[in-house]
Amino acid sequence: MHHPYKGFYARMLGGFVLYFQSQELTIPIRLQTKTMQLMLQLIKAGSDGIERKELVDTFQRNCYDWKRQINNFRQQVYLLRRAIQNAGFPPGNYIVLKGSRYYFTLDYQVETDTGRLDQLLPFIQNRSEENRGRIRELLMEFCRIYTGEFLPMLNGEEWVNVESAYYQNLYFKCLKQLCEILKMEGSYEEMLELCTAASQMHPYDEWQEMQIDCLMSMNRYQEAMKIYEEAAQMFYDELGISVNDQVMSRYRSAGGQFYYAANALVNVMDRLRENGEVQGPYCCSYPSFLDIYHVISRLEERTGIKSLLMICTIDVPEMTQTEKRRGKPENSEKTKEQQNWERSEPEMELFRQVLAGGIRSGDVYTRYSANQFLVLLVGADQEDSPTIISRLENRWKGIQKRRAAVSFAVYTVESSIMEGDRNESGNERNLYNTYQ
Repeated sequence: MHHPYKGFYARMLGGFVLYFQSQELTIPIRLQTKTMQLMLQLIKAGSDGIERKELVDTFQRNCYDWKRQINNFRQQVYLLRRAIQNAGFPPGNYIVLKGSRYYFTLDYQVETDTGRLDQLLPFIQNRSEENRGRIRELLMEFCRIYTGEFLPMLNGEEWVNVESAYYQNLYFKCLKQLCEILKMEGSYEEMLELCTAASQMHPYDEWQEMQIDCLMSMNRYQEAMKIYEEAAQMFYDELGISVNDQVMSRYRSAGGQFYYAANALVNVMDRLRENGEVQGPYCCSYPSFLDIYHVISRLEERTGIKSLLMICTIDVPEMTQTEKRRGKPENSEKTKEQQNWERSEPEMELFRQVLAGGIRSGDVYTRYSANQFLVLLVGADQEDSPTIISRLENRWKGIQKRRAAVSFAVYTVESSIMEGDRNESGNERNLYNTYQ
C-alpha cells in the first residue's frame, strides 16, 4: 500500500495499520494494553502532541496517588520506547517529552487518516454554495477516507468511543450531504457505491434505505427487493427488531413499493410458486406475518371464515449463579435485550420445532420477540383452541431436559372493517399495543 507521505502514516479507521514510507511496521504488543494505547494516542495527535497531565489522567485514572500515577506512567513510556526499539523502527527519538507535551516523534512527519479528515472539515464547513463542484470533491474525499469505526478493536475504551462517535457523526453528515448532490446530478451509481460501503460499515444505521432508493431510480427492482429482504432479516435475526420499528417501517411506505419488470405469465407464476415440497405450517418473518394477518382479517369480513391469533410465550428461567459466573462480565458490549435473545435461543428453537409439527400446513407462525411466537390459525375458532393448545403442550412435554414453561393466549382475528369506520391502521395499532 502506497501513501504520499515521507514519514509515518497510520490508518486508524476500520482497524490499525502503521506505515513508514509505505512499509508496514509491527510492534509485538497487544493493542489493548495501556502501553500501546499510549502510542496510539500520540500517533493520532501527530505534531500537536498531548499534555502530560492529560495522558496521566487518561491512563492512570484508577490510581489516586499522584506519585504512583507518575511512576506508573513513566514505566509505560519506558516499555513503549523499548518495544519501538526492538520492533526495528527507523532511527530516531520516540515518545519525546518537549516542555509539558509528549510527541510520538519529532524526527519524522506523522500523518493519519483521521488527521486528513480534520484538515478537510474546515473547508467543507466554510463551503460556498456557488462552488458546488469543489464541495462535491471535498465531500467525496472525506467519504472515501473514512473506512470504518475508529480503532474498532478497542471499542469499550472511553477515549476511543469519544473519537469513534465524533468521526462517525461527521461521516454521516458528509455522506448525506454528498448524496443530496449526487441525487440532483442523477449520479445514482456513485451514490449506490457510497451507500453500500456505508451499510457494510454501519449496518444498523439505515443506509439500506438509500441503497434501495438508488436501485429503484435505476429501475433495478429485483436488487432493491433483495436488499430490503436481507435488511429485514438482519434486523429481525440479530436485534429482534420488527418491521413496526421506525427503521424498517420506512421501507414499507407507499413510495417504497417494489415492482418487477414485465414478464410472460408463466414467468410470473414461477416467481410466485412456493419453492420445494409444502410441509407443515408456513414459517415467515414478522413483516410477512403482518401482511398475512391483514389479508386474513379482510377475508373474515368477506367470507365469514373465522381465524385465531395465538401468542405463545416461553418463560425462560433466570440465569443461575453458576451461569452468571461463567458468563461475560458486566461491561459486555451486548445489550440486555441481545443477551436475553441469545439465552432464550435453545428453548425457542425447540418450540419452533413443536409448532412445525403441531399445527396445520395452512397456518402461519413467526418469531415475534426474544421469547414469543405469533401463530395465525386460519379457519379456526375459539372452540378449537383447547384442542390445539393441548396438542402443543403434549408435544412440548415430550421434549427431554425442558427448562422453560410455555403459556398460550388466544384471540379472535377481527375484521379490518369495523363499525365506526375503523381502518386497518387502527387494527394494526391494537396488535402492537396488545402483544409487543
